[in-house]
Amino acid sequence: MKKELLLLSFLAGALVAYSADQEQVLPIQEKAIAATEEIAPVENTEEGSVPFVKVEKKAEFPGGHKKLMEYLKGNIKYPEKAMADSISGMVLVKFVVKKDGSVDDIRVIRSVDPLLDEEAIRVVKNMPKWIPAQNAGRDVASYFMLPINFKLNVK
Repeated sequence: MKKELLLLSFLAGALVAYSADQEQVLPIQEKAIAATEEIAPVENTEEGSVPFVKVEKKAEFPGGHKKLMEYLKGNIKYPEKAMADSISGMVLVKFVVKKDGSVDDIRVIRSVDPLLDEEAIRVVKNMPKWIPAQNAGRDVASYFMLPINFKLNVK
């Protein structure tokens, strides 16, 4: 496998901030994240065991971006110790949306603190099935990166 610089851009609002004081998820302006990593082979097996990096139609949370934000708002629990210690920042989570829409192989790509990392993984792990990515009109497994910004409101 070869190393390439992969520029991953997220839809506006895919980067979210969790406000502990207001208990809500707030959209933050769109950002592009550059990451150097090994790229999976483009060919998938019949079973779909090798996720695609590039797809014709990206995987989507059921109901779209707005529903994803609602899900995060309703399910993220800012860890009390992280609040007490004023720990905040963006956790970047990478996972696979399988052909059946289930989420698998969840990894923290950019860590802030083990407490926030653990909460981001928990929330992603408990997500409902996604609408899988498609290539040539058929469902395929693909990678998805989700930045979650844990932000404390200071008054």
